[in-house]
Amino acid sequence: MKILRKLHFVWYMFMVALVFFIMYPLFYYATRKRERNVFLGELRKFWCKLAFKLGFYGHHFEYEQPIDFSKPMVIVANHSSYLDTPLICVGIAGDYHFMGKVELLKHPVLKLFFQTVDVPVDRDSKIASYRALKKVEQNVKEGQSLILYPEGTMSLIAPEMLEFKSGAFKIAIECDVPILPLTFLNNYELMPGNGKTAGSVPGVMKVFVHKPIDTAAYKEEGGLEKLSTEVFNIINQKLQNYANR
Repeated sequence: MKILRKLHFVWYMFMVALVFFIMYPLFYYATRKRERNVFLGELRKFWCKLAFKLGFYGHHFEYEQPIDFSKPMVIVANHSSYLDTPLICVGIAGDYHFMGKVELLKHPVLKLFFQTVDVPVDRDSKIASYRALKKVEQNVKEGQSLILYPEGTMSLIAPEMLEFKSGAFKIAIECDVPILPLTFLNNYELMPGNGKTAGSVPGVMKVFVHKPIDTAAYKEEGGLEKLSTEVFNIINQKLQNYANR
């Protein structure tokens, strides 16, 4: 069983890389100019959908209410699997970018995006972190949605989440855009954060997309912490309800 899990993990990752390199000329073209970001999003969606099919993954999105992805927002989610990021690309639309750790600049696949559209952040450097935050704030003010994981890294104790960092919520409040919480219900079961050693299994990935939260009411003193706690509880409650089903 362990061997099959590891073989499946290798197979899926190979499919991700294979489809990416076949599509590389299109990705290269789409990342050259800012006005091509919506097209880039459609390319990412096609890439991830195809890789999922080849990796024997299905997906199901449940929306609390219809979402208008044409308007900028800050999208946040729990993070416990290598499936999370491609699944976001499948489930959203419009003009968006990711914020992620600076190590992704060396990733053989993702570095193209983090050298162009997405924003890397070096959390070990206060100056670099500040510049990255200012960069994404400017992008959001110009109409581009931001996607990031408030936990800062993958939780290896899922379904338990790590403590949320405040960056996502600070950006949303200062840019006066809503927060859109997503709950990945079972990705950690299909491909845990330690998938390189634990492997993975095929299955149907399940996501709950919560209604957007207006951040206008959180501008007062203490609002940042209140918003962070509220979003954590929203995601965590849905996650725990599913885990204890």
